[in-house]
Amino acid sequence: MGENESKEVLDAFFLGKAFAEALNERIESTVGEFLSTVGRLQAEQQKQVQEFQDEVLERAKKAKEKAAREAMEAQGIVPRSSTPNISSATAIKTENSSAMVSVAKDEPTVSPSSPSEGSEDQSSDNGSTDPLLGISIDD
Repeated sequence: MGENESKEVLDAFFLGKAFAEALNERIESTVGEFLSTVGRLQAEQQKQVQEFQDEVLERAKKAKEKAAREAMEAQGIVPRSSTPNISSATAIKTENSSAMVSVAKDEPTVSPSSPSEGSEDQSSDNGSTDPLLGISIDD
C-alpha cells in the first residue's frame, strides 16, 4: 500500500497545483477586466467633467457679454438693438479697435466687441478703465 499511498499524494499535489494555477489566472483576468473598466469609467467621467466645465465657462462668457452690452445700452454708449432678426454677423478688427458688425434686414448696427475699446481718451488714462464696461473709474 505504500506505493498506492504515495501515488495518491502525488496526484493530490498536482491537482492542487493545477487548481492554484487556474484560480490565479482567473483572478488575474478578473482583476485586469475590473481595472480596465475602472479606467474607462474614470476617462468617461473626466470627459463629462471637462464638457461641464466648458459649458459653464461658455455660459459665464455669454452672461458677461450680455451684461456688458446691457450696461452700455443703459448708458447710451451703444444704441439698443430694435431688430431681433439678425441675418449675419462679421467681426472686424483693426489696430486700435475691434467691432462686431451685425447686419439686420435693412439697418446695419455696429457695436464694440470689447467694451474697453472705442474712444482714444480711454486708452490714455493709465489703466484706470473698467475692463468690463470700458469706462473710466473715478475713485
